[in-house]
Amino acid sequence: MRDLQMAFISNRTTSRLFRILSTIERDRIFTIGDLAERNQVTQRTIASDIKYIKEYFAESISLLSGNSGFIFEEKQAEIYKKRKQNLLKNECLFEIIGDIFHGKLAKVDELAHHYHFSESTFRRLLNQRNPILKSYGLQWTSNPLTIEGSEANLRKFFKDFYYEGAETIYTMIPDPELHELILEKLQGQTGDYDLGSGVTPAAFNYTFYIAIKRASLGCSIDLPEELAELAYKCSGFSAFCTLKEDIESIYDLHLSKEEFAWIYLVTLCKRTFNQEEQEQKFYQHFNRGSEIAEMTELFLRGRDVPQEKQATIQTFLRSFFLSRKLNHQITPVLNKEMSDIKEAIMRSNCELYQKNLHFLEEHRNKLALNTSYLEDVCVSLTLYSELIFDFYASKKTVYFLLEGDHFVCQHIQIRALRQFGNRHSLTFIPLQYLTKEALNETHIDMVVTNYPRYLSDYHIETEYFLLKPLPDEQDWDYLERKLSSAQSPLF
Repeated sequence: MRDLQMAFISNRTTSRLFRILSTIERDRIFTIGDLAERNQVTQRTIASDIKYIKEYFAESISLLSGNSGFIFEEKQAEIYKKRKQNLLKNECLFEIIGDIFHGKLAKVDELAHHYHFSESTFRRLLNQRNPILKSYGLQWTSNPLTIEGSEANLRKFFKDFYYEGAETIYTMIPDPELHELILEKLQGQTGDYDLGSGVTPAAFNYTFYIAIKRASLGCSIDLPEELAELAYKCSGFSAFCTLKEDIESIYDLHLSKEEFAWIYLVTLCKRTFNQEEQEQKFYQHFNRGSEIAEMTELFLRGRDVPQEKQATIQTFLRSFFLSRKLNHQITPVLNKEMSDIKEAIMRSNCELYQKNLHFLEEHRNKLALNTSYLEDVCVSLTLYSELIFDFYASKKTVYFLLEGDHFVCQHIQIRALRQFGNRHSLTFIPLQYLTKEALNETHIDMVVTNYPRYLSDYHIETEYFLLKPLPDEQDWDYLERKLSSAQSPLF
C-alpha cells in the first residue's frame, strides 16, 4: 500500500499490519527484531502480528521460519489480495474521502456518531491528517465536512489516492463505458497523435473520469488563459473534443472547452523517452523564451554524453523541463511525486539526487518554480534524466573469454546475449583470435572472462570483469551495473 493511503488508515493495528505486509512482500526474508525496530514496537507485538497474519491469510500465503528468519511467499495471489483489502473494512476516512469525491457531505457530529467516535476524538483523527492534505495545498473544512482547496489541487489528490495508490475496497474506478468510448474515438491517439504523450491508458481514464465527476458537481477548473489558447491551437485537441457529444449522452453533462483543455494539458505533460519528433513538436509549440534551452545546456555540462546522441538527449531534456514548467503554471501540485518514490530515489542514489537538487536551486528562476515542490521536481529529474542517459548511451564493445565445461560456456553465452545483446556489441573470442594484441584493441570497452589465468597470461590492459566459473545472479547484476551508464540502480 502506498504511503498516501497509509496516512488515512485510522486503526493503528491495521496500519501496522499493512506496513509489515509491505516490508515482507518486498524483502521476502525478514526477522521479528528487524520488523520491531522498523515499526518502533516490541518484538512481542510483532510476533503477535505475524501469528495473526499467518492465521488470517491461511492457505493464501506461506510463512516459514528458517535460520535467517521468516520466509514469506504468496501462494494464491487473488485470495491474498482480497483478504488484504478486507483488512480495510470500516476504515472511516477512506469512506469519507469517497463521499467527498461524490459530493455526499455530512456534518462532523453526524459523522462522529455514525463511526462511533466522540466528536473531539473524531476531530483529532481529522487533524492528524492535516500535514498530508497541506502537502497538496488542501485542508479539512467542517459543517459539512469536506476538503477545501483549488479544484486543480483536489483533482491531483483524488488521482493520487485512487490511481497511484493500491487498489482497495474503496477504490474509485472509471466507468467501463468511458474506457470503451475513449478506445473507440481516440484509438491510441493520446500516445501517437500530434504532440503525443507518455501517459498510460488507465492514468488517462482517471484524469478524464475525475474531471467529469467533479464538473458534474459544479466544480470547474481554471486554466491560465495563455495555456488554454495554446491547447486550443493543437491539432490533437480537436480529437479530444470529438468525445463531447458522447460525454453529454452518457453523463448528461456539458463538459466545457476549458475542461477538455485541462485534460489535454495534464496528459501532454507526461512526456516520452523514445518519441523524439513528438518531443520536438511539444517544445516548439509550448516553449517561450530561451531559458529552458539554456538550462538544458547547463545541466548537460560535465555529463558524459555521446557526441552522436547529444542533440537527441537535449531534445528530451528540454521537453522534460518544459513539462515541469507547464505543470507549475497549471497548478504547482502537479509536480508533486508520491512520498515512497521520493524516499526510494533519495535513498538509492543520494549523491545524484543532491547534485540535481543543487542544480535546480541554482537555476529554478529559469523554470519560474517556487520551492514548494522543488524536491519533487528533483526526483522526477533524477528518474527521467538517468533513464534517458541509459537508453541513449553508446553501445559498448564487450569481448568474452570463456573456459570450462562446454555446456556451461554455452549457457553463459546465451545468458549474455539475452541480457545484453540488444544494447551492446558482444564478441565471443574463438581460439584462433586469442592474442594479447586482439584483447587490447582500443575499440574494446570491456573484457569478461571466467578464467582468471587469462588476465595474467595475456596482460589484459582493457577494463575487465571476472565472472565466477559458474556465474550467479550477483555476477550478472554487477556486470549489468558495469555496463550501464547510470551510476547505480534507481530503485
